[in-house]
Amino acid sequence: MLYSKIRSDLTTAQKAGDTHLVGVLKLIASELSYAQVDFKGAMPAGRHGDLPDEEVVRVLMKEAKKRKDSIEIYIKVGSPERLAEEKYELKVIEGYLPQMLSEEEVTAEVIKIASETGLSGGRLMGAVMGKLRGKADGSVVQKVVNQKFP
Repeated sequence: MLYSKIRSDLTTAQKAGDTHLVGVLKLIASELSYAQVDFKGAMPAGRHGDLPDEEVVRVLMKEAKKRKDSIEIYIKVGSPERLAEEKYELKVIEGYLPQMLSEEEVTAEVIKIASETGLSGGRLMGAVMGKLRGKADGSVVQKVVNQKFP
């Protein structure tokens, strides 16, 4: 499971003395532990275990989006130190994310879902995101939906 791999990689980085990687992995592990508490609260009594991979991917995508937004800001204000740090964190986070669909693959899925459902605009966006959650970047889906089915 992905959550276990991240915790294992954190331990390995600590033993290797890689403080830069340890810092990033601790941030990720912290966010995942908050998500696990929320997730377990929603589970039926008596159910335990690690956070499912779908939830881990959801949290990682949220963290990646935060880093991408920060990168844009640091480019605008001209802060190369923080920019480099955010890029490093994003690279680490993306290392745990599954390969995202390309814009062409997203376009094909959007067209397929639109033809099956007859939806457009915001409703189509919701249907597509429901099917492609964790497989495609939301900004790419939004771009395709807005261009092809406004």
